[in-house]
Amino acid sequence: MKKSLIRGGLFAILHLVIFQGFAGNGNSTLAHVPEEPTVLENRAIKISVDGASGCFTVLEKKSGQLWGSDPWENAAGLLTLTDSKGKKQTVNLSKSKKIEVSKTDAGTVTIKFLDPVLEDGTVAKGVRIGTQLKLDQNAEHLNVLITEHQGGSFKLLDLRYPSRQFSLKTDEDKGAAVIPQKQGVICPSYIFPMNGGRFCKWDDATYNNKSVGSLELFNNGTGLTMPWWGTYNEKSAVVGILEEDSRPDMMYNVNNNGQYLFNPKGEMSPYQRIVFLDPVWKLDGDVGKMAINYHFIPGGDYVDMAKIYKKEAIKKGYFVTLKDKAARNPNVNKLPGAIYFGIYGGYPHYVNMPGMAFTFDELKEMIRSIREDLGVDKAFVHAWGTFSNFVPHNFPISEELGGPAKLKAAVDLAKSYGYLYSSYHAYSPMLENDPDFTTDLMQRDEEGKLMNTGSRWARVDPKFQKSLAQKNIENEISYLGLEADITDITFAAYRESGKEGRLELAKYIDSFNLVNGTEHGQEQWIPYFDMFEGMTYLEDRPLSVISHPAPLFNLVYHEAIANFGKIQDPDNEVTANGDFRIKALRSMLFGRGTTIFFAPYEFEGMRPMIKMAQKLVSPVHEETFFSELLKHEYLSADYKVQRSRFSNGTEVVANLGPVAQKIEGDISIPGYGYRITMQDGSVKNGHFEVSLIAE
Repeated sequence: MKKSLIRGGLFAILHLVIFQGFAGNGNSTLAHVPEEPTVLENRAIKISVDGASGCFTVLEKKSGQLWGSDPWENAAGLLTLTDSKGKKQTVNLSKSKKIEVSKTDAGTVTIKFLDPVLEDGTVAKGVRIGTQLKLDQNAEHLNVLITEHQGGSFKLLDLRYPSRQFSLKTDEDKGAAVIPQKQGVICPSYIFPMNGGRFCKWDDATYNNKSVGSLELFNNGTGLTMPWWGTYNEKSAVVGILEEDSRPDMMYNVNNNGQYLFNPKGEMSPYQRIVFLDPVWKLDGDVGKMAINYHFIPGGDYVDMAKIYKKEAIKKGYFVTLKDKAARNPNVNKLPGAIYFGIYGGYPHYVNMPGMAFTFDELKEMIRSIREDLGVDKAFVHAWGTFSNFVPHNFPISEELGGPAKLKAAVDLAKSYGYLYSSYHAYSPMLENDPDFTTDLMQRDEEGKLMNTGSRWARVDPKFQKSLAQKNIENEISYLGLEADITDITFAAYRESGKEGRLELAKYIDSFNLVNGTEHGQEQWIPYFDMFEGMTYLEDRPLSVISHPAPLFNLVYHEAIANFGKIQDPDNEVTANGDFRIKALRSMLFGRGTTIFFAPYEFEGMRPMIKMAQKLVSPVHEETFFSELLKHEYLSADYKVQRSRFSNGTEVVANLGPVAQKIEGDISIPGYGYRITMQDGSVKNGHFEVSLIAE
């Protein structure tokens, strides 16, 4: 009898504990009773979804790498919203009152987060987020889709999902975040060993806002030039590729411990430093499809990520090879090995600016000297300042500078050398200092108000830009006998707003079958252009302190578009990206052409660098121009010594630092030195030196 009472009492207590746990949690699962995760699995990966939190992990089987969920807050997703009073806050979806995990078929799991808990413990009733995980049964590929978002009485702003997934632990995981910011960067997940005197600057940045932020897709300046990113360690890699028309921002947290989350509370962060990259889906507008495909690569790194995305780029139709472009227009063959010269006469900022403007006789003499005195075999001459009007009205040819006949004489001389030539053209700017300034062509919103485009260089409504080009470009091409065109600004970004007008302009320019170039450039414009003056890292860019340049864009698109340096960061200027030595070495590694940008009075000072570029960079650029950039790697712990291999057989090893370092085979690469194996097997060695002449 006594035993029976004891058993009955224990049963009642156990029943009470289970019931209270169930009632207190509010989820559809028991709070304190572990349950088996919902599993999706194929031959390569295994995905396990936790029913209590909605978080998931991914086991990549070949390497044994287990990619975990959020290591800080165990948050499946982070939702930012505002209440009816306008209070903004971010909530952890894994703390929702109800989480429903359902396996709908062998390869699909749906997850619903209902009524998330707010910061003060109250419930955001009516808020509902639905997601879907879909595993490709025949590939190492996971599709993540946001299926629904309802706000009830709340306004939903953005959603980070999955949040802090595929993260790396700082100084424990030896790997990197891979970010296609402009040409591309990688951000190592470890602090030591690091690059000499920059160690302190690098380490300090991981504790401040220089290591946290977000990047837009396809913007003009600091954003992502391709819709993918990823992380890798010594065992495995994962790359997320956005589906077509998905336009989230990418949040980065590079070796930061999340102190920014605790500063408003006046507390210290308890979290470990980690690296993560999150998609930030915008929910407060016309969001379109919200989907990202994760590919898992055993033993992979940034090169493998780029090559996986290359297959996607080909499917999208962006990948039109330079060989195909040269078959259509043989003048494209004038680009391999060419030096891109930007001769700046103060235009388009000013017309005939005193001290800056050049006459057409002076332009002709500079072209003559580039060929006859400096021995440059191939060149693309871009003259900034040949018109009497401000942009976007690129006409007529200036009489003050010499008139049409003298400009034609300069162009004819360039063509006689086999050079390409273009005057400066732009159809998107509207400058306040233009005496004929007007707002008539500027972009407006639905209410008729002038839109803040963020730049005076992007004010003209794209729908007007083709008609502006039509006013003169055909006459200019015909009279000067042009074989090339550079159109600035318009194609620096790829924005949804106004893309139809930009596309019309691109197709119109392309219809002349010239060698076409544009500033910055984005992948969507590759079918219409042969060269980009861009992909350069701006000096004040995010991530600049805690990243290393990597040729991600060229690993994808090298044989589809010719990349040259940017006029804001030409090879002849000393900037945060280095001096001529570093830029020349990096150009050979990345498969990039030399850019020399100067005002006329600076020409004499450019001569030594022009000669060096012609001797060193141009031969490598010429023989690798139509080839794929197959491989790039960092050979030294400080990332200074790098090697690139091209599909034609050319191999470039370069040391971007001042200290001689050895590579395999006990071969020493001097400081600022190189070892190039050319296509024919010949080897070129050399290095730059700093010298002093004291008088």
